Amino acid sequence: MKRPVSRRRQPWLRTAIYSFMTLTVTVIVALLMLVVLGYQFNKKDGRIEQGGLLQFESIPTGAAVTLDQLPLSSPTNTKATVDTGNHYAEFNLSGYRTWQKNITITAGQIGWLSYARLIPTTITPKTLQQYADLSGALAAPSDKYMLLHQTASSPDFTLANIQGDTVQYSTLSLPAAAYTAPSTGQTQTFTLESWSQDDNAILVLHTYDSNKTEWLLLDRNSPDKSINLSTTYGISPSSVQFAGDGNKLLFVRTDNTVRRINLDEQTLSRPLATNVDHFTVYDEKTIVYSTMPDDKNQRTIAYAAVDIESPVTLATYPADGQPLYAAMTNYFGQRYVAIVHGQGLHVLTGSLPTLTNAGSMKPFADQTIAAGTVALTGSLNDRFFVAQLPDGYATYDIELKKYDETKWAEQAQTQRPINWLDDFMLWSDYGGELRFYEFDGANQQNIMPVTEGYAASLSPNGKYVYAVDKTDKGYVFERAQLILK
Repeated sequence: MKRPVSRRRQPWLRTAIYSFMTLTVTVIVALLMLVVLGYQFNKKDGRIEQGGLLQFESIPTGAAVTLDQLPLSSPTNTKATVDTGNHYAEFNLSGYRTWQKNITITAGQIGWLSYARLIPTTITPKTLQQYADLSGALAAPSDKYMLLHQTASSPDFTLANIQGDTVQYSTLSLPAAAYTAPSTGQTQTFTLESWSQDDNAILVLHTYDSNKTEWLLLDRNSPDKSINLSTTYGISPSSVQFAGDGNKLLFVRTDNTVRRINLDEQTLSRPLATNVDHFTVYDEKTIVYSTMPDDKNQRTIAYAAVDIESPVTLATYPADGQPLYAAMTNYFGQRYVAIVHGQGLHVLTGSLPTLTNAGSMKPFADQTIAAGTVALTGSLNDRFFVAQLPDGYATYDIELKKYDETKWAEQAQTQRPINWLDDFMLWSDYGGELRFYEFDGANQQNIMPVTEGYAASLSPNGKYVYAVDKTDKGYVFERAQLILK
């Protein structure tokens, strides 16, 4: 017969049981926390060490993942805990080319291989429209539209809505009041320059009477409301850039002086910066720029804004004839400034100096860069600084503190601005071939033949890529399918 537990022993027994349960839960939680933080048992030296976590994502999903020559149990999108050090990953999906990447993981780090765009093994472009002539094509930032211009002298443009499987076409026409008619016997050309970030306006450069120019703002929603920036504000800009995410603010450079236009208020600001050589837009109020040599034979990197009285100097260099460019980004709430001087790339971070405060800008990275930088900008996601080189590009990855240089597969006959396909991939059309490049130069892929100098664009869902090619019958607007299912 089972003997009952005495009343004297019952409290001690309960205490022992509850203590054991509490200790067990504490140990389990601690072990789970260690796993979450990337700790694992290293069989080689018998110690528990902190590793990292790798996240794997692809477009399209469902790719088999091989990590360091060993297959993972689940396809993309998936993850795996790893040791610190170098790792090699491969994605494979039937009908697509292999994607591969080397990545270095430090203790406690989460590594994101989340930008893999898988390219079909076979790509067959499909003609959508054919034109006897096509003078230009420009892709909207959102990838929703392509603007096609058939005849350089015509104020009429074709808007291709590429959001769905069926492309919708409409015509946008500049009203005659928005541009200056050429003199009798003289010619004119309209050149597509850039879209606003909200897709609602397009900058057009109008050249007439041989050498006269004016800047026009084509309103996508109401073309009849398009305006002539040059005549409206009495200026002759050498360059115009949209400011911020809308289409009502623009920075204009005239006679090496930068001002801002506010279309809502119909105002042209005071000179924000003078003696400007190159400038890039940071936000709707601010630019960062380099100056031409001054009377002391020096050049300056500075920033200027509509809400500060005068520019603030960030750095000064001798006027030694070397390239000098600057760009500024904000990545996860932290300000970064990149400066290229000659073959030096210098990245600073911290709070900007002001007219009354020295700020706290400190060196973040110093890197030797290839000679001959011709432009410096930030990327679409603000994670990268991108320097355009004579035969390629260089990127500095703020998140990974990593620098990469990439040469174009074909030599550029004419320098054109860097083109981003998405947040992590660029494209080029040099050599008459549309080619994709990841930010670090990896996974380069030829897509299809194209004609140089025309835009390419993904559809918003990434299913198609659109481009322009030339045949013996004229120009074709075409697309290739990138997502097969």
